Amino acid sequence: MTLKTRRLSVAVDPSTYRILERLVEKEKKSISEIVRRSINVLAKMSEDSDLKSLEEAMIYSELLSGEEHVIVDIEIWAAILEMIDEDKRDEFLEIVRNVGFEHGIQFRKRGLNSIQDVLRYLEHEKWFRLKLNSGKAFTLVLSVKDELKILEEFLKGMFEAMRFKVEIKECYKKLIILEN
Repeated sequence: MTLKTRRLSVAVDPSTYRILERLVEKEKKSISEIVRRSINVLAKMSEDSDLKSLEEAMIYSELLSGEEHVIVDIEIWAAILEMIDEDKRDEFLEIVRNVGFEHGIQFRKRGLNSIQDVLRYLEHEKWFRLKLNSGKAFTLVLSVKDELKILEEFLKGMFEAMRFKVEIKECYKKLIILEN
């Protein structure tokens, strides 16, 4: 049995239509082809990956396309952390805290206004897996024990920039964040 192409009528708001027009121009494809490809990409994402949503895919795309983030094998990451020279550790952690502060400013400008929103966003960077204990308590389960102090300093800088009052408690391969 041969399936026929079916015609659909889809209503879109003016903003979406402008996006379609830009895509048609950029891709040199018809609106129908753009819509078909979009549907196929969304279906493939939801069926063939561990992504939970289109929003999650967009976050990953944003992280990687800005060339400010890289994908690193977890074993290489662990080796890097083990190799940080003890003589330079304090200086390194100060840099990490400053980077966290800069991220906090960026997150505030982007409208991430709660600790939970920020931690959910950062979870995509794969430093930790987020567990919500309550509305004001969060557990960050780390991939590698050696990243504990680095992540703690990063978060201290970030929370300072965002003016969040928190307490951070260290555990084995975990950080507990308590909102004050």
